[in-house]
Amino acid sequence: MVVLLSDKREHILTLSINRPERRNALNAEVLSNLIDIFKEIEPGGETRVVILRGAGEKSFCAGADIKAMGTGKTGNIIQDTMECVINCPCPVIAMIYGYAIGAGCDLAAACDIRIIADSARIGINPVKLGSVYYPVSIQRFISIIGAGYTKELFLTGRFLTAQRAKEIGLVNHVVPNDELEVNTYLLAREIAENAPLAVAWTKSIINTFLNRNLSPEEKTKMQTIMEHSWQTEDAREGLAAFAEKRKPIFRGR
Repeated sequence: MVVLLSDKREHILTLSINRPERRNALNAEVLSNLIDIFKEIEPGGETRVVILRGAGEKSFCAGADIKAMGTGKTGNIIQDTMECVINCPCPVIAMIYGYAIGAGCDLAAACDIRIIADSARIGINPVKLGSVYYPVSIQRFISIIGAGYTKELFLTGRFLTAQRAKEIGLVNHVVPNDELEVNTYLLAREIAENAPLAVAWTKSIINTFLNRNLSPEEKTKMQTIMEHSWQTEDAREGLAAFAEKRKPIFRGR
């Protein structure tokens, strides 16, 4: 089965994660395909807007497929994918049906604009698995919703309603489920009608203002914290509880 569907019309490229049996969870093949496609997009080229979605209407992306990919050791390819989305010269719109959770929430946050169905849920919950999430992604959420809401999102691990996500600035628009596709393409066409190089350069300028380069010492410290979290008893318990579909019992070690 093709795990990533691609359809280009009127300068708009639609990419659909096509793993509905796994709620469009990310595996190495999906991530590699996304990287390859995003790296081919050039400023001023035929593609002026990308719409990223999950196949069907039940899930945008249910995060990393833990069964297929294992633990956080696969983080390099996940982060490489996020960087390709962020650095894509043309705007990327996340069209969110159903669930955008874990790395799926991160993938949506890497997009430039997020439009969500009113019945959808979005959130990121590594703390419920006993793990620390990628520092560079946490920094990205701070840029989008501020430190306070980032703490609330990551420290609770809640899955937010679409309206709550809009209230804190995590998504741009909430629309009725049956109007999501129409509204997403209307916005995409509006952007695509503008001068493509001007759009690409404007996106680049905005991204430059958002970036804060950490010192090598800060990066090393954060990487060590994250990797240490993967080795704890709580992390093993979190993954076991997830697999067994039960509530984890964390002991702080």
